[in-house]
Amino acid sequence: MRTFLPPPPTSSPDYSPHLASLAARILYPNPLPSTASNLPLYILSATALPSARNTSYDSLLPYILARLPSNDDLLAGLQYEIIFFAHPNEDKKRLPGWQWLVHTYGQLSRVLRKRLKRLWVVGAERWIRVLVEGVMTVVGTVKGRRKVGFMRGVEGLEAVGVRVEQICVPVAVWIAEQRKRRKRVDDDPVEGRSSRRAFGVRKPLPWRAGEGTVRLPRVLRETSSFLLMDECVKTEGLFRVNAKAVMVEALREMYERGQQFVIWKEKDKALCFPCWKEGMGNVSVEELEDKEGFDVHAAAGLIKMWYGDLREPLFPQTCYQALEKFYGGPEVHLEPEQLVGMLKEDAEWTILTPTARKILRMHLLPFLSRIIDFGEWNRMTASSLAVCFAPALLKGPDIEEDLRVIAIVRKLLEAMISNWQKDLAPVFQSDHGPFEDQLRLPEAIADREDPLEEGDEGYSSREAQMSGIMLVDNDDSDPEDAQHEVDDTHLDEPPPLPIRSAASSRSEDGLPPLPPRPRTSSVPEDAGPPLPPRSRSFTVADVPATSPTSSPTPSPTNSSDNNKVKRKPAPTVQPLPRYSMVVGSSSHQTATLEHIPFYNTVEQPVEESENLEADPGLPRYDSLCRTTIPRKPVPKLGQKGEE
Repeated sequence: MRTFLPPPPTSSPDYSPHLASLAARILYPNPLPSTASNLPLYILSATALPSARNTSYDSLLPYILARLPSNDDLLAGLQYEIIFFAHPNEDKKRLPGWQWLVHTYGQLSRVLRKRLKRLWVVGAERWIRVLVEGVMTVVGTVKGRRKVGFMRGVEGLEAVGVRVEQICVPVAVWIAEQRKRRKRVDDDPVEGRSSRRAFGVRKPLPWRAGEGTVRLPRVLRETSSFLLMDECVKTEGLFRVNAKAVMVEALREMYERGQQFVIWKEKDKALCFPCWKEGMGNVSVEELEDKEGFDVHAAAGLIKMWYGDLREPLFPQTCYQALEKFYGGPEVHLEPEQLVGMLKEDAEWTILTPTARKILRMHLLPFLSRIIDFGEWNRMTASSLAVCFAPALLKGPDIEEDLRVIAIVRKLLEAMISNWQKDLAPVFQSDHGPFEDQLRLPEAIADREDPLEEGDEGYSSREAQMSGIMLVDNDDSDPEDAQHEVDDTHLDEPPPLPIRSAASSRSEDGLPPLPPRPRTSSVPEDAGPPLPPRSRSFTVADVPATSPTSSPTPSPTNSSDNNKVKRKPAPTVQPLPRYSMVVGSSSHQTATLEHIPFYNTVEQPVEESENLEADPGLPRYDSLCRTTIPRKPVPKLGQKGEE
């Protein structure tokens, strides 16, 4: 049986705490067993490998292998699984060569290789897959190769029954996964999750289990507790310095998935929330602080992202007009009584919604007032905090309108933060004590994680009105008005056509019928006989001969003729004559077609006729028209052969 050389004991002068700390970040046991087989699960992270230039991997190998199960446990029948996160490092020269990998596999004992149930390789590049398969083929066996499985990403573990939520995934792995998703445009940014859990939910303040009160969500509870630690709250530029966007997005995905172990670390202080330590089996979190975690700027950016992603912002667009009217003037001075009336739960009139008032009283104002208490170290004042948080509290459809109102929101938020501890907190009984109770780990296990929101239905009425026009009455109408509701079963049918004639309706009402509406211009009857129909050839003979002094004879009137509609007859369409009809007539004969004169000769002027007589060689026009062109007769079909 081959055995590897163990590291020196901790009391030995050859023991290296630095190598032991590196080994703890490279290979460590997962706090919870594998959900697929209920076996001990070990995490192997390639992102934690040190640089090969500064560290000897031969000296580091005993410290890494010492973290695997002991031979005594393995001989007793203990089996285990390993998840190898092979995501590439930013510095590719950190990874050791393939010779070291072959040497490492040779150092494993037979029982250690035999008791390995599964080896999942997640996020490996193609050359790493080829290298691992080559080593298993050359050094290992066929049975050992069957134990190795390759996954494209973290989501692939769900397909084999391993719940990612119960795995302590390294921070660098989440960042690498997020960068990989950015390259894939057609990928869902939160692939693998069915719905929202923490950001942009319908109920930002979840209910307590078995109680009728609300509580803070998990993301606000953990990030606020980490930022209010003595080593973190004194960080200069706490909310002014932005974290890496990819790190904040990775944090968001972890909370949306419901990741059970989120590690926070700043300098030498680390914090992890063992939310499932009770009632979920043996959870070991002693060595989690040795791993790299998220810093204070990532936590501050996540808090601002939570407020910016609220489905209904704290200052919605419906209150912009009231903000400009009552608080927009430069001479407006905000008194504590005005702020109390704005934040009261039973206020008669306020620009804030009930949910916005609860969030301000429970978290935002107590939290920011604690931050300015350490302004001597972090250089954050009420004015600077208002500048940092005001853009996250507005989310209107018009950016220009938001920029116009943001100055008023900054003034309101600055006044609330400055007057919270002295004037506002005693009124609402929300000083440091109740706020710290909100940040403690809930006693009920069901309250330690936020509920998963299924689907996207159930938007608030305000958001539905912002997204479209609502033609249905609200449900909170008066029951007494139910009898006056309109029957909407025939809303899709077209309305009835109007009555075409008004005579019948007036006769029913006892009114005389209206005179007929004239279709043409009215002409008095004594204006003479109607004009003859217009023709295309108008002659003087068609006009009746009347003297200027003679009066027109009146036409007999008839009552029945008054009701008739006089219409003007349409002119007849005269077809144009053919050219053969014109030239085929005599030289001086007129071809008349429906009173339209056409002449087949053209009277030439005197000078032109003299020119024609002077040149007798030119033929006359009329002789050309009468000349016939001889044509050859068409042969018969029977005579074709004879010809």
